[in-house]
Order: sequence, then C-alpha cells, then structure tokens
Amino acid sequence: MPEFPLCIDIYEQYVHVSIYKTRHSLQEETDAQWQQASIDTIKQVFNTDESHIFIKSRARKKTAEQYEKVNETKQFFTVHENGIQFLVNLNDYLDTGLFLDHRNTRKRVMTEAKGKHVLNLFAYTGAFSVYAAMGGAFTTTSVDLSNNYLQWAKENFKLNQLSISKHQFIKADVKEWIQQAPSKLYDIIILDPPTISISDKTKTNFDVQADHVALINHTLRHLQTGGVLYFSNNFRNFVLDSEHIIASVIEDISQQSVPQDYRNKKIHACWRIVK
Repeated sequence: MPEFPLCIDIYEQYVHVSIYKTRHSLQEETDAQWQQASIDTIKQVFNTDESHIFIKSRARKKTAEQYEKVNETKQFFTVHENGIQFLVNLNDYLDTGLFLDHRNTRKRVMTEAKGKHVLNLFAYTGAFSVYAAMGGAFTTTSVDLSNNYLQWAKENFKLNQLSISKHQFIKADVKEWIQQAPSKLYDIIILDPPTISISDKTKTNFDVQADHVALINHTLRHLQTGGVLYFSNNFRNFVLDSEHIIASVIEDISQQSVPQDYRNKKIHACWRIVK
C-alpha cells in the first residue's frame, strides 16, 4: 500500500523490513513514532521478538543496491528454499543475499539443468548456480564483479555439500566479459542485470533500458543453438526491444516467474529466450 512504504520479507523466523524514504508531512519525532508503531504491529502479526526483526532505510533509486554495505556485523543465518540451503545476511547490506522474488525461476532452472552447462551472469551470491548444481548441471559458471559475493556463492555451494571442482567462479565486469570470444558454449544462461550500474570498478556505466539489446545479443554468442537464456530485470517501466534481439524464440514468462504471494506482480519481468 502506498501509504505504508514498507517492504517486508520473511526469512523463516526472521523478518527483514525495508522502509522506503518518501515525501511526507510528518515531523521527525512523529515519523519515528510511526516507524515504531509499524514495528510493534509487525511483532504482533508475525508473533516474533524484536531481535528477529531487521530494519533497513532505503531510498527508491535504481542502482545495484546489493553492493551497498550498511554494517559490519558479519552475521549470517541459514535459510531453506525448496529444500536448498542459503546463507543470508540481514544486517550488513541493503539486500540480503537471496532475492525471494526469483524462487520460481530458480526452481525452473533446477528442473532443466541436468547434464547441462549453465552460465550465471551478475551472479551475486550464486543462488541460480546452486539450484542448477542441485539439479544435476554438469558445470556452472558464475560471473560477478565482487570477490565478496563470489566467496559467498562458494559458501552456499559448500552448505549444500556441493563440490566446487566442476564449478567456476569468475570475478569480472559482465559487460566486458561477454564481449570476449566464447571459450565454451552453454546450454542455459541466467542474465539478471541491475537497472542502473554506476561504479568505479567498471570502465563503463550501465542502463538496462538503453543497453539491454547489446547485452542480450553479446550473451547469446555464449549460448548453444537451441539453448535457453533467462533474462530478467526489476525496472518497472522496462520495454523489451525484441525486434533487435537475434533469437528464434522470445517468450514473456513474467506471470509464471513472479511468486503468487507477491502483491506487486511487477516486482520483476522475465523472458525465456531461445537461440
């Protein structure tokens, strides 16, 4: 509800609350009282102690927010999704390490991954890679710009007793990496870029609306003929320029990929693209 600028995610016994900064007429003291009343209501509704509630204040901006650090507790919790275990950190970053809105697509990849070579771009903490490996993927390759998140991905593999000997973790700027000549071709690729990326670590900035055609076409070069690319993003006004994407099939699967418990069905958009 717009009048309650809260996003609440449930990680088993833990409640993660994002309070979005919006324009309002409340004075600072009154706003603090409103926030405390909201927390009291959350405690009552979810029958939980305040020590299990983690609160983040964030602005509505289109950046790669999972990379933004807000704390240094290094406190991780193990949570379960479709029988798979993941480490989440509810304190230290604006995002937690596991995007709950993609669990349907992760499960879909798992069911298709047996015997396949899977590439996970903008891999973050490797959840898609773990799902693919649990589904019997022959290899997975995870590409991300952050060493911290690639190490987190390795820990998620270990948590599920998956050997990382057949799985590769590459620190690279995805936009540059996909422009290289393919060293191998993949059967399944996951491409879930940020809406906007402005970073000192990269040579160029990125805007998903302006840059998605080149991004997708470069990625398709790394895909086997007949292979599947799952492309998604969370820019609500995004329009796919399918006319300029070099593929044999482009299917909007957003209705299937967004979980039923999401009131906001535009939390992300997702396409199944066949080379």
